[in-house]
Amino acid sequence: MKLAQQEIKATVTVNTSDLGSKKKDEEPPDKDMPTRKKVKDVPVVAMVTEEVKEQLVEASAVTKKAYTIYRREAEAEEHQAAADGTPIPTADKSQDEGEMSVIITIMQPILRLMQLLCENHNRDLQNFLRNQNNKNNYNLVCETLQFLDCICGSTTGGLGLLGLYINEKNVGLINQTVESLTEYCQGPCHENQNCIATHECNGIDIIIALILNDINPLGKKRMDLVLELKNNASKLLLAIMESRHDSENAERILYNMRPKELVEVIKKAYMQGEIEVEEPEEGEDGEEEHSASPRNVGHNIYILAHQ
Repeated sequence: MKLAQQEIKATVTVNTSDLGSKKKDEEPPDKDMPTRKKVKDVPVVAMVTEEVKEQLVEASAVTKKAYTIYRREAEAEEHQAAADGTPIPTADKSQDEGEMSVIITIMQPILRLMQLLCENHNRDLQNFLRNQNNKNNYNLVCETLQFLDCICGSTTGGLGLLGLYINEKNVGLINQTVESLTEYCQGPCHENQNCIATHECNGIDIIIALILNDINPLGKKRMDLVLELKNNASKLLLAIMESRHDSENAERILYNMRPKELVEVIKKAYMQGEIEVEEPEEGEDGEEEHSASPRNVGHNIYILAHQ
């Protein structure tokens, strides 16, 4: 998990800066464009640069370290393959943009395993993930929350840039991370709830932002994936507040969330549902309504607002 976080930190700054430069290249210079508009665009670029430049030094150091480890392992495999007489696979230079490395993708089955360990509110294993009662304890609940914080990019920029970090390649991993965190809390396990709600990283704010923000450009192409993410995020916030006799966790959640914002999200989901009812998709004869349909997502967020 630590290696995956380092890998994300090493690559995510590069991806977002490439995205910014690509946008700049795609826009042809227009001599007739008013000067006022050009001046207006400058502070935005400066702001983004300011937010990410502090991470450049750290990212370069981590990249160098990760690359050294990768080359060492790759060379060992090449020597082994040469000794066995097997052909050596060459790396695909034209790898799809946004493709995650193996160090990051391996986290999805690991997080799924940790989710299944806690299935059916297994209190013993929920506590075990947080504290192994060994000399060296690993709080995997907090580590998972930090991993969510890292993959959603809040460690390299503001929450307003959330959409730049979430894409079709990594949204499945983000969903799995949120589902695992939900399973850690359900039952409820008050200690794990407190771990997530009071941790110093931006994890809880990321979860709130997933519900409140429009996650673009992904939302323009795959609204179904965005709705699934919002659905899982609302379930996680409910799990953090489940069966509490105090208001500490709710107050922590409300610190960055206003009731009116939730109502706006519910209304958007409802309106999206109205459109889908008016224009039903073909080939869904009697098919059960998808759990992440706009109406179901809106209803789950309504329950969250009520809670």
